Amino acid sequence: MDLIYNGYFKTRGIKKLVIDEMDEMLELGFRRQIADLLDLLPEKRQNLLFSATLSADVEQLMDTFFKHPEKIEAAAAGTPLDQIEQISYSVPNFNTKVNLLIHLLKDPQFTKVLIFISTKALADLLFERLETIFPEKIAVIHSNKDQKKRFLAVNQFQDEAIPYLIATDIVSRGIDISEVSHVINMDVPENKENYIHRIGRTGRADKEGIAITFFNEDEKVYKEEIKE
Repeated sequence: MDLIYNGYFKTRGIKKLVIDEMDEMLELGFRRQIADLLDLLPEKRQNLLFSATLSADVEQLMDTFFKHPEKIEAAAAGTPLDQIEQISYSVPNFNTKVNLLIHLLKDPQFTKVLIFISTKALADLLFERLETIFPEKIAVIHSNKDQKKRFLAVNQFQDEAIPYLIATDIVSRGIDISEVSHVINMDVPENKENYIHRIGRTGRADKEGIAITFFNEDEKVYKEEIKE
């Protein structure tokens, strides 16, 4: 938008617009920027919109700016994959969750494990706790890490140079890594769509996977919403 507003390129020649992760962009507060961009583009164009969920906000934007859109749905929203076994453990607090996680990771069946946690601060704290026990076997990725470090962590995990990767929800959609044996949720996402995105990192390409979720008393309400 800065480039357009400052006249560095013109929009009149644009014939196709591709918008990816529309629901997440709206969730992050980019509604005004998207609407402004759509207003600046030629009326005659093709729009391609990709969204993990067709929320009411996404539908409203499509109704406003798109003409006779055709919807192609790959799977019903919020439908877990059949090949993912889902397990949950009631765990009272963060320290106990860490102890349980350490116990699980010592099992040789946990060969390639993606560990999700709600915040960047907790991700860094978890990394510090695990690195002393699993030196040079674990990395952490979140939005505060620079791009070079994020790419390095993902590549090391993909190439199995390290067996464990800690991540926040901001990468639960965009990360595409094969052969993830387990996804472990250190907490229950408040948004059940985020739960689906998290566990969908395993059980890919017709492979079976296991998703394990730790929940405490406060997180029971989110767990029940997921079950529904």
